Amino acid sequence: MRIDLFLKVTGLLKTRSLAAKAITAGTVFQGSESVKSSTTVIPGSILTMIKPTGQKLTVKILAIPTSKNVSKKDRLSFYEVIRVEEPDC
Repeated sequence: MRIDLFLKVTGLLKTRSLAAKAITAGTVFQGSESVKSSTTVIPGSILTMIKPTGQKLTVKILAIPTSKNVSKKDRLSFYEVIRVEEPDC
């Protein structure tokens, strides 16, 4: 699954266009490498992103959704939050 779609489907970012903007801005990383929207995500990968709120979020991908629609209660089964850093004020 493409990383922009993964971010949207799992609710890490609200829309696919927000995911694409974050990726284009260089605020989404797989491991230590910045990604393109077409980057394929795989279980076990570590994603780090700076959300529009300035929050830095690091997650480990546990599974890939098989559909483009995932219920809110099931979203957390696809990733594990490793670290959350709030923005400096």
